[in-house]
Amino acid sequence: MQSAYLKRGLVFSGVSALAIAVAGPAMADGFKVQEYSVRDVGLANSGNAALASDASTVFSNPAGMTYLDGPQINTGIHAIIGRGEFEDAGSVDALGAPLTGGDGGDAFDDAFVPNFYAVMPLMDGRLWAGLGVSAPFGLTTAYDGEWQGRYQALDSELTVIDINPSIGFRVNDWLSVGAGVSAQYADVRLTNAIDFGAVCLSQVEPQAPGFCASNGILPQQADGRLNLEGDDWSYGFNLGAMIEPWQGGRIGLAYRSEVDHDIEGDAEFNLPPGLSPLFDPAFQDTGASAPLDLPARASVSLRQQVNERLALTGDVTWTQWEDLEGLSVDFENPAQPGQTEVLNYGNTVRFSAGGEYTLNDQWMVRAGAAFDETPTEEAERSGRVPDADRIVLAGGLSWTPREDLTIDAGYQHLFFDDAPIDKVGSSGDRLVGEFDNAADIVSVGLNWRF
Repeated sequence: MQSAYLKRGLVFSGVSALAIAVAGPAMADGFKVQEYSVRDVGLANSGNAALASDASTVFSNPAGMTYLDGPQINTGIHAIIGRGEFEDAGSVDALGAPLTGGDGGDAFDDAFVPNFYAVMPLMDGRLWAGLGVSAPFGLTTAYDGEWQGRYQALDSELTVIDINPSIGFRVNDWLSVGAGVSAQYADVRLTNAIDFGAVCLSQVEPQAPGFCASNGILPQQADGRLNLEGDDWSYGFNLGAMIEPWQGGRIGLAYRSEVDHDIEGDAEFNLPPGLSPLFDPAFQDTGASAPLDLPARASVSLRQQVNERLALTGDVTWTQWEDLEGLSVDFENPAQPGQTEVLNYGNTVRFSAGGEYTLNDQWMVRAGAAFDETPTEEAERSGRVPDADRIVLAGGLSWTPREDLTIDAGYQHLFFDDAPIDKVGSSGDRLVGEFDNAADIVSVGLNWRF
C-alpha cells in the first residue's frame, strides 16, 4: 500500500522535469536558437529573410539563393556565453522549512552552435539548389547538485539538428520563390532530485500515521534522483519569397513549419540506500515517451539600399508557441501512470532593425538591435525556465581579403528583464526568488565562392 501512494507523487516529479526541461532558455525566446548565420548575428537578425548575402539564406529564406553570384559554401561557429544567477527569497519544503542548499551557481552552461550551408545554380541561375545543416532549437542548463531548487531542476539538455535541402527559383525580375524540407533530429537529457520524504509525508502519512518518521523518510532527508533521456527524428518544411517592389528595396517573406516529435527513451531512478524494497515495482527503470511540438515561425523582412555604401534592414518574426500548452509523458511500466505538465506558452513577436556600411572593397561593418519576447507566462516560470523578455544589441564586420573568400564576425549582448519565480513543485516544495540573467554571443564564419 505504501508503495502505491509513494508512486503517484514521485512519478509526477519525473513528468515535471521532462516537460519543463524542453522549454529552458537558449538565449532566444523560449528555446529557439537565433544563431544560424554569423552575418545575421551582427545585425541582430534584422532583415534576415531579405538579406540574401551568402549561402546561409538557405535557412532564412531559400528564395534568396537566386540573388547569389555562384556556387558557395558558408560555415560558422557561435559561442553562447550565458550567466544565470538565482537569489533566494524564502524557498521552503513541503513542511514550510527553508530549503537547504546553495544558489545553484551559474545556471547557463556555455555552448557552441555550428552551422553549414552550400548552394549551387542550375538552369543558367534561374533555379538554385541548396543544403543547410543548423540547430534551430536547443538549450543547456545545469545547477549544482545540492541547490535549493534541486527537486525542480538539475541538468537540462536539448539538442535539435536540422538538415534542410532547399530550392530557389527566380520567377521574373521582381519575384523569386523557394522551398525546402527539414529532416530534424531532437535529443533530450535531463535530471532532477526527488524528495522521497516529502512525497511520503503527503501520500502515505494520512493512510499510515507515523510511517514516514519511523522509517526516516522525511522532507530533505531522503533524496533520490531521476535521469530521463530520449530522442526522435521528424520532418517539416519551409517556404520563402523575395520581392523587389521598388529600386534598391527587397521584401523577404519566410515561413518554417511546426515539427512534431515523439521523443522516446528511458527513465532511470536512483533511490536512497535501503528504500528500494518500498518502491518496487513502481520505480524500476523503464521506457518513456513524450510528444514535443517545435513551433512554426513566420518572418517579414526589409532591406533597403540607401546609397552605394549604406543599407538598412528590419524584421518582424512571429513564433507560434501556443500549441505547446503542455507535455504528456507515458511510461512503459504499467505501475507508473502517465501524467501531463502544463506550460501555457504564448505566441511571441520579435522586432529588429539594423544596417550595413561598406567601408571599401575589403571591409564592411554592421550593427543592429532587437526586442525579443519570451513565451513563458510569469505564473509558469520555473527553475528550468528562468526566461524573460530581452533587448539585444549587436555588431559585426566582414573582411574580404580576396574575391572568393569572406571572413565574418559578429557579437551580441543580451539584456534580460528580471525573472521572478514562485513555483510549487510536485512534491510540495516552493522555490521563491529571482533570476538575474545575461548573455554574450560571439560568432565567426567563412564564406567561400567558387
